Amino acid sequence: MKIKVRVFGDIASIVGNKHEIELKENATVLTLTNTLTQMAGQTRQGFIGEFKVGGADLAVMINGKNIALLDGVQTVLADKDDVVIMPFVVGG
Repeated sequence: MKIKVRVFGDIASIVGNKHEIELKENATVLTLTNTLTQMAGQTRQGFIGEFKVGGADLAVMINGKNIALLDGVQTVLADKDDVVIMPFVVGG
């Protein structure tokens, strides 16, 4: 299955800003982010740079829904899902 991924903020400098990733059926958000980081030469599973996937500093949305409202990093992806990954913006 193919997943469209868009990345924003500091994370884009680590893994790039647009991807179309081919994953096996029943892949999860964690599988996707580990694949992205591996493609970028990173080895730390469950993290993109210093951001913990599913942690408080990183927003991951699937088709406009935050994974915190779904099954978190264990949310199963479907063909043609649109995933957005970005750090939360703080400040004013």
